[in-house]
Parts: sequence; structure tokens; C-alpha cells
Amino acid sequence: MRKTARTIGAVATAVLSAASVSAGSLPGFVLKAQTEHFSFYSRDGRQRIDAEKSERYLARVQAQLGHRVAGRAEYYRYETPQEVAAGTGTWAEGVTFARAGQIHSTHEFHAHEIVHLVAGQMGNPGAFFHEGLAVALGNEGRWRGKNVDSAARATARRVPVATLVAGFARLEADVAYPAAGSFVGTLIRRHGIEKVAAFFRACTGGNTAEAFAGTFGVSLDEAGAAWAAAL
Repeated sequence: MRKTARTIGAVATAVLSAASVSAGSLPGFVLKAQTEHFSFYSRDGRQRIDAEKSERYLARVQAQLGHRVAGRAEYYRYETPQEVAAGTGTWAEGVTFARAGQIHSTHEFHAHEIVHLVAGQMGNPGAFFHEGLAVALGNEGRWRGKNVDSAARATARRVPVATLVAGFARLEADVAYPAAGSFVGTLIRRHGIEKVAAFFRACTGGNTAEAFAGTFGVSLDEAGAAWAAAL
């Protein structure tokens, strides 16, 4: 996995080692704060954490997607993506292990990863849709300060969306993330967030195209053509 493909955040469908998800914090971290749904840890307690903002945002995303995260998630605050890589194996500003209930982040508040925490427990439509939802909601439809619809226009007209879905991990970040965020944002505007959430729940891994057609009534490429035309 190239660094350029995961500089913002990532959701991991695999779990960490057994030692990583067992009771107690990871080595080198100390408890900084606790809320109803989070335990926040930082390196020696030095890094700042916005616990209340994270808790409020989680409540908002849970309401939007109609899914409640069980238990209390662990939020580990790092200083650099290099430290995240050392702790998780992925070079990124944020990595979420949704099933294990862990967020690893270089931010004191990380909306993108909180979206992953909720959506990652709902279903598995693949990285394109997970990142698209996190960009559409958590990044508010922006990529490096630019509206994702503008950033994705050329890609949408040149590459079938089914190709983008299948090849997401191999694409450069500045192509992959705006395209995913724009496409999922378009689905939300056209069909509503409840329908998008239903699509996530219908995905069990490997059945994304069928679940998409069953949920939205059109194929991926038909939806992609409409997306490209609208942009």
C-alpha cells in the first residue's frame, strides 16, 4: 500500500494482533479522557484531544447512518503519520479498525475516522465506498481544500465507476479520494443518507455490485454515467 494512497485516513477490515485489542491501552499511551463512547489515549499524555467534539460528532454520524457503536471505542492520538505506521502498519494521518473499536489518529478530533468507526461496523462495500462516505461526511465533500465534485470531474468522465471501485487501492490519492467522495456524495443527494446506509448493510464483502443494484435500482456503471453527466 503506497503512502500517497492513504495520507488522509483508512478503514481496516482486518483486526490488529490479539495483544493490541486486549484490555488496557497500547504500550506507550496513557489515558487522557473518557466519554460515553470513547477512551482517549495519547503518548505520555502530551497530545491534545477534543473529547467532547468527538463524542458530539459520533452521535451525529450514528443518527445519520442509523447505527450505534457498541461499547467504548479506543482513540489513540499520535504526533505523526510515521508513528501511526509504526503502531498499525499503515502510513496515514488516521487508521480505523472498526470491528476492534479502535481509531489511530494524528488529530485531536478526526471526523473522517469517526465516520469509518460507524460505517465499518455496518457492512463491507469496499474501500471506495468507505472512503467516499468518510470524505462526503467527515471531510464535508472537500479534498485538500477543493470541492470534490470539481476535483473528480475529469476522472468521472474518463473512467467507469466500476473500474474506480475495483482499483481504488492502486490509484493515487488525489484521484481516488475526490472520486469516491464525489460519487458517494451524489448518492446521498439523490437517494438520501438512509438509502446509502441500507446499501452498506447489504454488503457482506464480494457482493458490492449486486447490493448496489438491489438498493439503488441501477448498476454501478449506470449510476456512474449519471454522476459524470451531472458533474
